[in-house]
Amino acid sequence: SCGTSLGKTKCKSASLEPLQSILAHDFEQLCAEHVDFFQNNLQTQFDYYQFSKKTARAKNPLYHSDDLISYMALYGWGHYLRMQAVFAHSFQYSTFEKHIPIQACIVDYGCGQGIATLAWIEYVLDQGYSIDRLDVILVEPSAAALARASHWITQKAQHHDIKLNIIHHACTLDELEPDFMAANINQLPSIHLLSNVLDMYLSVQFSMSHLCHEMKQYARHSKHYVYAVSPDFITGNKGFDTFHQLLSPQQLYLNHHGTVRITEYNLNSRCIQERPAPIRAYAACI
Repeated sequence: SCGTSLGKTKCKSASLEPLQSILAHDFEQLCAEHVDFFQNNLQTQFDYYQFSKKTARAKNPLYHSDDLISYMALYGWGHYLRMQAVFAHSFQYSTFEKHIPIQACIVDYGCGQGIATLAWIEYVLDQGYSIDRLDVILVEPSAAALARASHWITQKAQHHDIKLNIIHHACTLDELEPDFMAANINQLPSIHLLSNVLDMYLSVQFSMSHLCHEMKQYARHSKHYVYAVSPDFITGNKGFDTFHQLLSPQQLYLNHHGTVRITEYNLNSRCIQERPAPIRAYAACI
């Protein structure tokens, strides 16, 4: 319903500084900051058609700060809620235990601004687990998006006293080197996150066989969990189907079409609204 609040914080400047310096310890507040900034500084000049055309409906890497802010304001919360829905249906199958602080390696493919990683951390903590250490591997062509992802993941880790090591791979999925997970020298359980990635398979034309091969080569030595999600539409489903076929996981936890209620900023009404949104969700153990 119109008027649902994500919180309000007045932005005093049109620079990026208000966003880079915020101490948002939860993603809802982070989105609230972006919505407020977008309303006060960007919306008057914002052209949705041009934004959609320039970014190929956000399939292209986002390099400009205004595009990154606009994406977070318009899509960030829905992106996050879809990812959390996957964890809610499948995290129970992992081997993590609440009485043992988690040590894990996260690989966030096409991470953008780190939404999927933040969603995982917040879900785990909200469920009563504790996290001791995370090695986070971020794969993203945009250096500007990588900087934002690192900033907010670091803030989150510091707030919860999580020992954190972040590794950047500023590249496309096809450019990912074979040793991209070499940093996981202690063979920690690995969390592979693909949020709004597999649905781009037909339009972006990355090599799914290359991606699955790189993911599977490390799975012989420790537990590797895969969580993937995107809006559900016909052309996007080809990516999920091909991914599952090539990955050939040991255990499949979730391969689902459905709907999830998401909260998002509506450009026309200029307020936060809820709506049912289509979702394609996938979870497995390699």
